[in-house]
Amino acid sequence: MALATLSTAWCGYQSAAWTRQSNRLMNEFNTLERRAALLTMQGTQQATIHAGMFMQALAAHQAGNDKLANFYVERFPPELRKAYDAWMAQKPFENPNADPHPFVPKLYVTPGTREANEATTKAADSQQEARKAGNISGQYLANTVLFATVLFFASASGKFEQRRVRVVAFAFAVAVFLFAVVRTAMLPR
Repeated sequence: MALATLSTAWCGYQSAAWTRQSNRLMNEFNTLERRAALLTMQGTQQATIHAGMFMQALAAHQAGNDKLANFYVERFPPELRKAYDAWMAQKPFENPNADPHPFVPKLYVTPGTREANEATTKAADSQQEARKAGNISGQYLANTVLFATVLFFASASGKFEQRRVRVVAFAFAVAVFLFAVVRTAMLPR
């Protein structure tokens, strides 16, 4: 019964430890998910501003005001400027096969996309690890219940008047104890 009591305490401790790890990993997952969402939203806002700047430059070019068009183009942020220059190299005003605008994926990458994807990947890893830790915690908790069952049947076996019932109750307690010990030994610590 002493071993069952110690094993119950050990499994309870391990269950709590794995629950803490699962909670920490879920907090990390939530933080990374929020970061990815924020980066995506900020990138979308920047892309909207870039599209507006491009439209102003394009309108000035179409109006024949190259000075105003150059004013806008010179103020393009680097990612937009790179896409715009690549688009202009296709001679879009003369070439019908040119991309319709510089915001196609092969020319322009929405700001923050790479960082948002990295955060999402790390978040998924954290979530998977949190689930594993939660599963291990649950297994330790189940073992705690098994050891408590051992304590119940071991102590109850001495209270029965019939010898056969005492032996069966004690044998059941021993069998459950051995089963729980094997289950516990197979779990990570």
